[in-house]
Amino acid sequence: MHSLEPDEEALLRAHLPGCARCQETVRSTEEVTAALGGSVQQYDPPARLKARLMTAVEHTPQEHATPVVARPIPLDRKRNTAPRLLAAAAAVVLVAAVVFGGVRIGQLGDQVAEQQQRVALLDQALRMAADPDTNRAVLRSESGDKLGVLLSGTDDAMVVETALPPNNASDQVYVVWGASTPEPVALATFDVKSGGLERLTWSQEAHKHQLFAISLEPGRTAPAKPTNKLASGQVEAS
Repeated sequence: MHSLEPDEEALLRAHLPGCARCQETVRSTEEVTAALGGSVQQYDPPARLKARLMTAVEHTPQEHATPVVARPIPLDRKRNTAPRLLAAAAAVVLVAAVVFGGVRIGQLGDQVAEQQQRVALLDQALRMAADPDTNRAVLRSESGDKLGVLLSGTDDAMVVETALPPNNASDQVYVVWGASTPEPVALATFDVKSGGLERLTWSQEAHKHQLFAISLEPGRTAPAKPTNKLASGQVEAS
């Protein structure tokens, strides 16, 4: 009922005690609004935003409203108006429920799509690991800690992130280097996310390397040579 104007809400409250139909409509509407309120994540605005809001309120000139003289409403009009007002208020709540429900369904759809993508990556990693043509290199830090595994196929590759920390995707990038040549060659770039698997753009030339390294570089492109090598690994013998 709070979606009505104050005078309309007062009219409806006066009508409700004698109308069972309107009472049931109000009860159902309040159940919907309660469900909506419970499903919305609470958010506290920053203190500076509250301060700006209060400052704006304090310095906003107040307009003095012209007094309005209430006019009595005939009894018959009250009886006809209350159900109509209640239906209008319920319609407002229903529209809000539909809109909010659409947002929730959209969020759920995004989560399902993300899970499906992870499952597809995992399936690809399993198939690559079982392929005899796939080279496997365990990537270890200088101290011997296992940070990841590189699966190098003839035209595809994946990094299984065992302990690589997430990078800042706005100004950092991981680079895979081929280290079988006298000078390291940048083969691919990737970002570490929460999924634990990253697919790489690969080539047959990249697959020929038997020694690999990974570095974390500033910027979003691979430099001419690694500046911060984190791990390296040799392709395991068949």
